[in-house]
Amino acid sequence: MKTGIKKIDLQGLVTLALLVAMNVVLQKISFGPATVKVGLGFIGSALLAYYFGPFWGGVGAVLSDLLKSAVFGVEGGFFPGFILSAIVGVVIYAIFLYQKPIKWWRIIAATLLVTIVVNVLMNTYWIHLLYGLDLRAAFLQRILKELIVPWIQIVLLYVILNALQRVKIKR
Repeated sequence: MKTGIKKIDLQGLVTLALLVAMNVVLQKISFGPATVKVGLGFIGSALLAYYFGPFWGGVGAVLSDLLKSAVFGVEGGFFPGFILSAIVGVVIYAIFLYQKPIKWWRIIAATLLVTIVVNVLMNTYWIHLLYGLDLRAAFLQRILKELIVPWIQIVLLYVILNALQRVKIKR
């Protein structure tokens, strides 16, 4: 009976582990003012999706989130909703990037969908649940960032994925 889940070999497992480690580090790096802070965690998520697809990329997202929580701790305590957000983000990126040529429209669509579904809807709701913040207030607090940051992410992803496509890392 075929499950549709691709087996992963040792080289793939090592590559997955490296991307998970890189994702943990990238999630801790950000730049810009507090109101429009650009974090680099999206790069790790997109790379997990690009190289491993929705299933193994999602596994990598879960491991990254758990490792980040274990190594660095989490402000406000551990919350499983953010693991779900990480998985959904990788799955969205995988739908547009896994085993497909790098095109502007794919990166724009994936980034905007992740921004709307994960960052605006899911993460805002998790913040509402965690801190008891009024949902409307939480949304208004995040909207400026979510209108500006995706465009920076789109350009960075396009440059990074095009560079990696030329390197020909085995998928």
